[in-house]
Amino acid sequence: MRVLVKLLLIIGLFSLVGGRDAAAQISLQSQINAAPEGGTVRLKAGIYHEAIVINKSVVLVGEKGAVIKTCSTKPAVIITGKNVTLKDLKLESCQKDKGKAMIQISGKNHRLENLLIQTSHIGIQLEKVEQSHFLHINLSGNGKNTGFDLWESQHNQFEGNKINQVEDGIYMENSHNNTFIGNTIQNSRYGMHVMFSDNITLIQNVSKGNFSGAMIMGTHQSIIKDNQLIENNQNVNAQGLLLYDVHQSTIEDNKISHNRVGLFMENSSGNTLKNNEFIANFVGAQINKIKINVIEHNLFVSNVNDIQATKSPDNTIQKNYWDAAWKLDTDGDGMSNLPHSGDPYFLNLARETPPYQLFFQHPGLVVLQKMLKSPDSMLVKDQAPLMNMEGKQSATTEPHKVLLWAISILMISSSLIMIYFGRKKA
Repeated sequence: MRVLVKLLLIIGLFSLVGGRDAAAQISLQSQINAAPEGGTVRLKAGIYHEAIVINKSVVLVGEKGAVIKTCSTKPAVIITGKNVTLKDLKLESCQKDKGKAMIQISGKNHRLENLLIQTSHIGIQLEKVEQSHFLHINLSGNGKNTGFDLWESQHNQFEGNKINQVEDGIYMENSHNNTFIGNTIQNSRYGMHVMFSDNITLIQNVSKGNFSGAMIMGTHQSIIKDNQLIENNQNVNAQGLLLYDVHQSTIEDNKISHNRVGLFMENSSGNTLKNNEFIANFVGAQINKIKINVIEHNLFVSNVNDIQATKSPDNTIQKNYWDAAWKLDTDGDGMSNLPHSGDPYFLNLARETPPYQLFFQHPGLVVLQKMLKSPDSMLVKDQAPLMNMEGKQSATTEPHKVLLWAISILMISSSLIMIYFGRKKA
């Protein structure tokens, strides 16, 4: 009898311990294969040690605690065809395997949403993907591979994703008309890396604590607006925003602060840079070989060096606020009559002898720059610098100005009253 009771207890314990993984014992691939076109497969809580292929229109959704974990060279999930939805799942890879990507996707009209991906591989690899949505995906890596990797993928939208500790947060090549809204990339090499891709839209993204916030190369007619590129200074070549071979694009309303170089711009033309804030960077802007660009109504505040520029004729640079500029407004139009220029002396010197970068802002070099000032024709000038800050920065400081005036008036009034009554008593 005692033996029977012990046996029943052991069976009960195994059923409790194994119940959680019991759901995971059913082949996930067989469930997907059995689902009708347009049907839904619901994964119960459990760990699924299985790589799967989804090649038809199906919705794969997980309950809380549903995990797909693979330890092979194959992607955890391969998606092809059209109209596949993958949502509410956690995906993990083994640290030792040498797979290429956690999710490999092609086709069109897919939707990936609310995924938690922890991987040492590429997170999501897109090849010839069109008109698909990637929403609220939390992706973390080991700093050696890319978060989202796009190749020849068009008209896709990425929104509200969080990417941490990868090589490139978002990398795209030959991928046009893609939109990125409200994504956050941290602790990586490049936050956003665009190569030879046109009509790209980057709005309200945050790139923080990376080597470079955004590297945009070889693009036409793109929009970079209302992003925060901050504290990207982990490398001697770090920038907040790098624009190379960028044409007919709009860069506006971005906050670019606490980077080594706020903006690096080269070989670019026909762009509009407007209402951006360059705050507390080591170098506010470094530009070379640009032409026919409009740079106006930007703020350059608290940068160690506000601008360095070479070989950049035929640009419209005006109405920016430079806190380091000499200001004199004789006609009351709110613009200084004294142009503000960026002398390329140190930039040329460091380019010829890179170790001279160690002496940036050294008093000796500052004296040399004043003595050996570059010819006027080489200088990039703001012909009409603003006398006062505009936009967001000025709006935030306006209450402080009012408070300062109120305190000043109160102190002056108090002093006059004390003097008056003091003299009267005497």
